[in-house]
Amino acid sequence: MIQAYSDGITVAAGATYPLNNVTYLKGCTATTAGAGGIALTRKGVYHVEVDGFGTLAAAGDYSIQLTRNGIPLPQAINSTTLTAAGSANGAFSTLVVVEENDCCCNWTSAPVTVGIINPSETEVTDAHINIVVTKIV
Repeated sequence: MIQAYSDGITVAAGATYPLNNVTYLKGCTATTAGAGGIALTRKGVYHVEVDGFGTLAAAGDYSIQLTRNGIPLPQAINSTTLTAAGSANGAFSTLVVVEENDCCCNWTSAPVTVGIINPSETEVTDAHINIVVTKIV
């Protein structure tokens, strides 16, 4: 299990949210992977919860979306449209499955990595992002 977050960050349109702080890390099934990723290192089912908020300088979408190995997951997104400059928040939860052939413990694959992106065309400032990943099976 891992919980990671960042505060006071700026995230460009299409960019990955950094995860600068690890609040909780227990076990070895999930760990950090670079500045903006969580590596899922064992086969199984993981529950992923994401929440965040940020400020837009003009009208646009505040969006957060989970990626799996860099590919956006269509079921793991939250988007709010602002008609003027302001702040917004969002949250979602989803399941991510790691099959045996996805698992680095079989010595033929790298671990599955999840991350959070800003899929909108709007830069987000003064943002906060939080992720909790728990292996459930």
